[in-house]
Amino acid sequence: MEFASSTGMIAIISAFIALLLLSPFAKRIKLLDTPNHRKAHSGAIPLTGGLSAFFGLLVAWLISMPLTNGFGIYLLCATLLVLLGAIDDARDIPARLRLWAQVSLGALLVYGSGIYLNTFGNLIGFGDISLGWLGPLITIAAVIGATNAYNMIDGIDGLAGSMSLVTLLALALLFVAAPGFGMEFALAVTISMALLPYMAANLKLPPFRHKIFMGDAGSMFIGFSVVWLLVNGTQAGEQAFRPVTALWLCAVPLMDMVAIMVRRARKGQSVMMADRDHLHHIFMRAGFTDREALVVITVIALLFAGFGLFGEWLVIPEWIMFAVFMGVFAGYNWMLQHAWRLLVVFRGRTREMSR
Repeated sequence: MEFASSTGMIAIISAFIALLLLSPFAKRIKLLDTPNHRKAHSGAIPLTGGLSAFFGLLVAWLISMPLTNGFGIYLLCATLLVLLGAIDDARDIPARLRLWAQVSLGALLVYGSGIYLNTFGNLIGFGDISLGWLGPLITIAAVIGATNAYNMIDGIDGLAGSMSLVTLLALALLFVAAPGFGMEFALAVTISMALLPYMAANLKLPPFRHKIFMGDAGSMFIGFSVVWLLVNGTQAGEQAFRPVTALWLCAVPLMDMVAIMVRRARKGQSVMMADRDHLHHIFMRAGFTDREALVVITVIALLFAGFGLFGEWLVIPEWIMFAVFMGVFAGYNWMLQHAWRLLVVFRGRTREMSR
């Protein structure tokens, strides 16, 4: 616990300093987010929040944390991914090239560390689902999925950071109670602490007066780190938690990404195409402000993560937890497909209440 606290303090101080130093530098290399047809903010905003969080983790890790047991490979891959994201933020890398780079880094992480998914657990009630030789390939797919899930959810101020903190802090609670997962606990806490300066700047909380965005570098780094922690926690000889619990800890980004990609595929569109059909967009069209949508979505994520923790601690059968998750996802997917109808009903009732 003390070790995680010390690394966390190093991370938050380093991230704060990096945030102050990177913002003027971002303007020189045009690492800025400018308004367009999908982005309604005003002015050019530095995309340095994720870079500052990564820098905070990097400094803390190199000072006091090990590079053994796969963590060195993780740090190398995370560094390369952040560099890729920063270049994408500044120059817009083609989606296909970005995807192949993520595949390569996922493969390097899996085969370099030797840590990958080997079981899905007892999801259907007939015993553990062993992955065998498919394990590394499915893990690479999971790395790509999580990396893009947290990238896609980054649509309004504070949302990507809040979703990240919900997942990381839930993971920290699971790791701190499990013997032999001290490094994973420290990593979850350290990244959480490193995110705090960015969150304060993104929401323009004192002492920050100018807004900062996370950028693709930050959101991909978070997703990459989350999936690394999830694999470590569920696939080790002594598990920190069951695989089904992992679904609940990142439920909102995961459901939002899958539902959106399914919807795009049904329309014959590219699943990687950007649009304005994400959960936060629906809340905005329903009349919520940015801050109201942030609070509601964060509460939903907390409830999902809390249910996952509740199921893990009470050892609710995995197949029940999975069935409930799939039921919730089916409901979410239905609501997304009928969002316009729900918006009409919501707006009608809102007008009646305001009379």
